[in-house]
Amino acid sequence: MPYTVVIDKLASTSEKFPVVSIKDHDGKSVGTLDVQSTAFGLKRLPNRVAIDFLLIAATVYSLDKIVLRTDASNSWTRVFDVTIPVSETGLWTNASSSLNACVSFLTGDTWTFNFVEAKRQLLGASAIGRVIPKIAEIGAVSLFSGGMDSLAGVIDWLEGNPSKGLLLAGHHDGQMTGPFGDQKNILPTLRKTYPGRIAQSLVRVGNTGESSEITLRGRSLLFIAVAVCVASGYGFEGPLILPENGTIALNVPLSPSRRGSCSTRTAHPFYIALLAQVFAEVGLKYPIENPLMMKTKGEVARTCANQALFRELVGSSVSCAKRGHKRTWTNKHVKSCGRCMPCIYRRAALQSAGLDNELYGSDICAGEVDFNDTKTEGPADLRACLSFVQRNPSRREIATLLLANGSLDVIHLDSYADLVVRAFEEIRQLFRAKGTKELKRMAGIKI
Repeated sequence: MPYTVVIDKLASTSEKFPVVSIKDHDGKSVGTLDVQSTAFGLKRLPNRVAIDFLLIAATVYSLDKIVLRTDASNSWTRVFDVTIPVSETGLWTNASSSLNACVSFLTGDTWTFNFVEAKRQLLGASAIGRVIPKIAEIGAVSLFSGGMDSLAGVIDWLEGNPSKGLLLAGHHDGQMTGPFGDQKNILPTLRKTYPGRIAQSLVRVGNTGESSEITLRGRSLLFIAVAVCVASGYGFEGPLILPENGTIALNVPLSPSRRGSCSTRTAHPFYIALLAQVFAEVGLKYPIENPLMMKTKGEVARTCANQALFRELVGSSVSCAKRGHKRTWTNKHVKSCGRCMPCIYRRAALQSAGLDNELYGSDICAGEVDFNDTKTEGPADLRACLSFVQRNPSRREIATLLLANGSLDVIHLDSYADLVVRAFEEIRQLFRAKGTKELKRMAGIKI
C-alpha cells in the first residue's frame, strides 16, 4: 500500500513542529505526527541527517500502529511503499536498500522507502533548551525506557565510567503514557546518586488519530532515532547504548506460531547490524552497543554494578508488554500484567536475585491465570512458556530455533543457545519455588 508523508508548508502544532500528515493512495490522511519538540532541550539543532532519521522512524512507528495486520493478505505481513521528504535525498536514496531490509526485518513486513526533497525544516528553536545542564564530558548516549534492563544498563555504565557524563534519551507515546511516568520516577534518584553526570531528554513522539494495531514492532527504530537527535543536539558522536538482556534480544520462538514477525526483534543482533549499515551509509557516527547482550535478565539483576541503588529503584521500573490490557487482571491497581513473556522473564530474574516481592495483575504462580482459556490472548504467552519449559529443548535445538528467528553470527551461536538455557532455568526455578502443583505439572517439573 502506498503512503506519502506531507509536511505542511506553513501550519505548525502547538509544539511549533510542522504539521506532518501521512496520506494513503487516495490522498486521505491516516494520521498526523505528534512530536514534542520542546522536550528535547538541546544545546543546538541536530544535524540534518539525524532530523531526517527522526522523521523516517516516526513514520514507521506511526504506520506500524495505524495499519492493521489483520487487513494484510495473510493476516500478518503488511506491504508499505512510503515516500518521505528529507533534507539529504541523495544520502537516503543511496541507503534505501539497506533501510528497506532493516525495517522489514524489524517489523516483519515489507517496506520500500522513496525520498523527495523536503521544503521545510522540521526542528527549530523550540527544540533548544532554555537552561542546559552542565555535565561531565559526554561519553555515550543511552536509551532510557523506564524498564529494568534500561535501569541496570545506565547504572552499569555510570559506575564503569566514573569521570564521564551520560545522555539519556527517553521516548513515550501520548497514547501510551506509562513509560513517561516510569522514566520520571527513576530519574531523580539517579541524578542524586550521580550528580553532574546525567542530562536527559524525555520526548513524546507518536501520532494522532486511531491506532488500533498493538504489536508495536517499530518502536525500537524511533527510540534510537530520538537518541541520535539528542546526541547530535549536544554535539556528541560516539557510542549509543541499547541495554537489553540477551534473552529478549534473541527472543527465541517458543512455538512455531511465534517465528517471524510474531517474535519481537527490537534488539536482535541482525537488526542492529542492519541498522549499523544504514548509519554507515548516511554518515551517522553512533555505534550501537548492547552491554547486556550475553546476560539473562537474572544475570542483569544479580550483577548490576551498584546493587544498593538497583534494589532501591527496580520497583519503580516496569517491564510489561501489555500494561494497558487490565480488563482480565485480578489486581487492576498494579502496573504489570504478570503473564506476558517480559513479565515472566522479569519475575524469574527478580526471584533469582531474591527480589520477587512485586504484585502483578495476575499471579501466574498462584493459579490466577486460566491456562485453558483460548478465547482471550491473556494466557497465550504463559502456555507457550510452559510448553517450552516442559519440552526442555537441547542447545542444538535452541540454536536451530534462534536461526529461524533471524540471521546470527555462527561464532556466537553456541553462547546464545547457552544463554537461552540459563534463562529458562531461571523460569524453571521460579516455578519450582512458587508455582502451584498444576503449574509445575504443565511445566514438567516433578512435584
